[in-house]
Amino acid sequence: KKRLVVEKEELQNALDEAEGALEIEQGKVVRTQLELAQLKGDIEKKIAEKEEEFESSRKNQNRAMDSVQASIEIESKQKGEAQRAKKFLEGHLNEVEVQLETANRSNAEARKPIAKLHSQIQEMQ
Repeated sequence: KKRLVVEKEELQNALDEAEGALEIEQGKVVRTQLELAQLKGDIEKKIAEKEEEFESSRKNQNRAMDSVQASIEIESKQKGEAQRAKKFLEGHLNEVEVQLETANRSNAEARKPIAKLHSQIQEMQ
């Protein structure tokens, strides 16, 4: 009977040790789960921050592209207006040149009688 009591005590001690080890391991599992949850939260936070940065960068890039496109459109419009103005001024210049040539011819023709009269006046003197 004494042997059974000793064996029972040994088994009880082994059970107590196993339960203690189980509690320690369960504590480790709980700590690991908490650490894992913390890491998961940190990763999700970093992902959200990166997504915000990406979205902000995308919006800024879209605004820059819109600005460039508007500048291109304005420049194209101004170039067209400048070409029309140049064509108009070239036409106007041609007209003025023709008028100048006509005026010079008229002036030359008008000087002929004056020169004749001048030479006649000199002959009379």
